[in-house]
Amino acid sequence: MIPRISKGSSAYGALSYDHGKGRRDEHENPHKVAGNVPGRTWRERAKAIDNHARTARADVVKPLHRTSLRVSETDRKLTDREWKQVANEYIERMGFEKCPWEATRHADDHIHITVNRVQWDGKLASTSHDYAKAQAASRKIEKTHGLEDASRKFKRERPEVSKGEKESAARRQVKPEREQLRDKIHAAERTSNGTRASYEEKLTEQGVKHRANVSQTTGRVSGYSYGLSGHTASPKGDKSQPQEQVWFKGSQLGRDYSWNKTQARLDEQQKAQTVQKTEPVQQIRPGSAGMGNQKAGGVNQEAGRTVGDPQPGQPLTREQARDMAMKRAAERQQRQAPSASRDIVKGQGENHVTQENDAPQPQEKNAPQPQGQMTREQARAEAARLAAQREQQRDRSKDQERGR
Repeated sequence: MIPRISKGSSAYGALSYDHGKGRRDEHENPHKVAGNVPGRTWRERAKAIDNHARTARADVVKPLHRTSLRVSETDRKLTDREWKQVANEYIERMGFEKCPWEATRHADDHIHITVNRVQWDGKLASTSHDYAKAQAASRKIEKTHGLEDASRKFKRERPEVSKGEKESAARRQVKPEREQLRDKIHAAERTSNGTRASYEEKLTEQGVKHRANVSQTTGRVSGYSYGLSGHTASPKGDKSQPQEQVWFKGSQLGRDYSWNKTQARLDEQQKAQTVQKTEPVQQIRPGSAGMGNQKAGGVNQEAGRTVGDPQPGQPLTREQARDMAMKRAAERQQRQAPSASRDIVKGQGENHVTQENDAPQPQEKNAPQPQGQMTREQARAEAARLAAQREQQRDRSKDQERGR
């Protein structure tokens, strides 16, 4: 069972929606299933609830507490008597027994419970932690009536699109707006430069309307609401009223769409772009061995890498690390090999052959200097070489153990 809570000021407006045709003419046989307010019609009962609130506590701006209780699609169809029991149990567990309330049913799978928080004695009922209380009450009701535990199906990271949204989108032959917003927000994040201004600019390019919830005291952003251009609806299903933009909070799209997590991803993206701009690029001098202006051998003159080498910032696979280590080892052997040339010295009737001094040969211009600062690419290659050596040592150790 899924509880959805909202707050309001007019019981007449709430019950007029419950007993009306609905936003898409989906309401069928609206009728009262439970409540404690006298009156023959819903209009009489709604006026009684509003008059009580104005008389007892005129200072309360929004005394109305509304809850929609919906069973899962796999649950059985409940009777009016069962819905009455569900409503009474919910009211009791929420602490609303002394408040004016009414439960209305206009579909097979859910009811609407309208509660005025101003109790019959004039005191105000507490709604502290009402969302947590509603979830706990729903779990108890599910066990009592043998219903499915809806908390196991709900994904806070990515809430499912409601049945009404799916039906509305199917009639208009479009993808549900909630899913469209998720895709467009991801695209805006990927194409922005990590700043809030760039993020909002990319949202506009994607056709996403946005509004930030900014604190008037601190000036900090606590969240964003998103909407699609052209996605409008009449408030409370009243078609006589002008249509308004439909907004989704970031939390309604999923946990990953909260501003805290969105801002964290934007900050990481901004840092990555800053590092990429400041990363040192190995300069290629004309005439260097193997470089020059030739493209043979797959040489990338822009960064000194060969085609097929891993890109900066990407993890190396075991095969790539081994190939790179072998390539570096071959290059070092070529640089350290003594010259094969010999000087023939004549003396005392014999030809004395002497090799050149075993002085280290000068390193190539592009080779990393022992005392100089290594570039990021050279440090990555050196780490791969050491990893390959350690793996080879482990393989040799295993072979020796098998031989014993």
